[in-house]
Amino acid sequence: MTVVDRAKNTRLRVWVLFFAFVASFGAVLWRAFDLQYVQRERLARIAEEECHKTVRLNPIRGDILDRNGEKMAVSLEADSVFMDPSKLENPGAVFAQLAAALELDKAELEKKAKDNSSFMFVKRQITPEEAARVEALNLKGVGLAKEPRRFYPNNFLAAHLLGFAGVDSQGLEGLEMALDKYLRGDVDVRRVRRDALGRTFLDRVQEDSDQNKGHTVVLTLDRRVQHITEKALAKAVEESGAKGGMALVVRPRTGEVLASAVFPSFNPNVFGSYPVPRRRNRVLTDAFDPGSTFKVFVVSAALEEGVVSPLDVINCERGTYKIAGHTIHDTSPHGFLTVNKVVKVSSNIGAAKIGEKLGSQTLYEYLTRFSFGRKTGIDVPGESSGLLRSAKNWHKLDLANVAFGQGVSVTGLQLTMAMSALANDGWLMQPYVVAEILDASGRVVVRNQPRPLREAVSSETAQKVRRMLRMVVTPGGTGQRAEPEGYPAAGKTGTAQKLDKATGTYSDKRFFSSFVGFVPFDDPQLAILVALDEPWPQTYGGVVAGPAFREIAEAVLPLYDVPSRLPPVIQGDGPAEKEPKKKPVPDVLPVKNPVSSPNPAPVL
Repeated sequence: MTVVDRAKNTRLRVWVLFFAFVASFGAVLWRAFDLQYVQRERLARIAEEECHKTVRLNPIRGDILDRNGEKMAVSLEADSVFMDPSKLENPGAVFAQLAAALELDKAELEKKAKDNSSFMFVKRQITPEEAARVEALNLKGVGLAKEPRRFYPNNFLAAHLLGFAGVDSQGLEGLEMALDKYLRGDVDVRRVRRDALGRTFLDRVQEDSDQNKGHTVVLTLDRRVQHITEKALAKAVEESGAKGGMALVVRPRTGEVLASAVFPSFNPNVFGSYPVPRRRNRVLTDAFDPGSTFKVFVVSAALEEGVVSPLDVINCERGTYKIAGHTIHDTSPHGFLTVNKVVKVSSNIGAAKIGEKLGSQTLYEYLTRFSFGRKTGIDVPGESSGLLRSAKNWHKLDLANVAFGQGVSVTGLQLTMAMSALANDGWLMQPYVVAEILDASGRVVVRNQPRPLREAVSSETAQKVRRMLRMVVTPGGTGQRAEPEGYPAAGKTGTAQKLDKATGTYSDKRFFSSFVGFVPFDDPQLAILVALDEPWPQTYGGVVAGPAFREIAEAVLPLYDVPSRLPPVIQGDGPAEKEPKKKPVPDVLPVKNPVSSPNPAPVL
């Protein structure tokens, strides 16, 4: 090969290499341009999907406060364990370690992971100790997320009324369920991220989670009154040997519920640890024969209709009275009693004869005016209407039985509100628990006000009956032990036999014993019910329930600045002295709000 040929070959190779370099460089530039500009959005989306995942966590529920701003239910942050099963290096070992740290079943965890390829919660709302154990494991593809957890700072207090919320921040029972649309906040959206070492953590998409928080609910409930009531009820149940009991404190002029208690109670922080029957709000759901407490409403109807007057005399047959082939008995034999004394000593025979004078249909109509046989309309779910059969189905014996509180069923709330109507000059009020609801800015979105339902009896009749009820707690009455020191009270005892479902007859050893009344007698500020289920061996309502009524009244009235004074004396069997002039009282006790607002709002 000549020198010229070699030079030509060299130049050719140089040009080939040059064009190859230019082509390669151009391809790199094009690829860079393609990746940076042409496919930028697609690749960014792939990268985002690879290292981020949007997770919807529980909304933050709003607080529930008592009337004085004390917290009854709040939301606190708790750790939840999550994992990305596709990123686990040794799934079997990871499942075993997590199962041991969180007290879970390894097989169930593995099954759950198979159904969730990219993200799953392992265990939610864990304890700080469990969170520390998980962090110490330092497992790739496993992380902790902060979620809101519902917390009840007073534990057992007002549990049946408040209800509880589930792990997904949804209300399940009680006020938590009834007000879920207000309490539930907006969903909190966060992103799961992984660093270069495969460790997983969260970024919050919305920095200010308070904007997602639900509304604040302010109750008519008073935490102090609730505590007093629950303590007195628990003491009464334990001392009487009863299976359980209920108590209710209401403002008779407004229908505001200050306290609602059921014993035994439960802790809503761990509600799953209790059987369902124990979580039932028996004040609203359980209907029972009222017994002698019912007599006062029969007498009220008879007085309103003018078929009897307080001083009319009733022959109580020395304790035994036959009607329709059956015999009615009194606890103690009585001869001739005035209507006043029929109430004072609680004569079954006297009540039955007053019922006969009134007639089935008329009595039935008055009982429905007191809301027996129908719901009161309280703003808490689960209310029962009780049982009051149509008067068309009553026979002569049925009328007598209803007159002294058998063959009819009522709830604790119905009985308390009916007694409140007599304390409120005959006007029946709708009970309510929610005072108002505030949004995140403090604006009132719902505000409740006292709502009269109907006039059950006239003011004149209500005053006559109040004087009779005053006699019940004076010497010789069945409710002497219910009289608070320094506060003249009025009320009625009840000792109702419970129906034995096995025999279909009333038991002589199982009773539902109660006392329901109001205080002070001449200026009613509180209506109180205390009822005990199957006390033994003492069974009389005045003996087992009366003292709890007294204890509640003596402790609560000073909280509302009701001055103590000597009770008025009612002499003999005649009309009581003229009632003292009533001092003015506010229509509604003040509710202390965390935020005030002048904006009007609809009634709930």
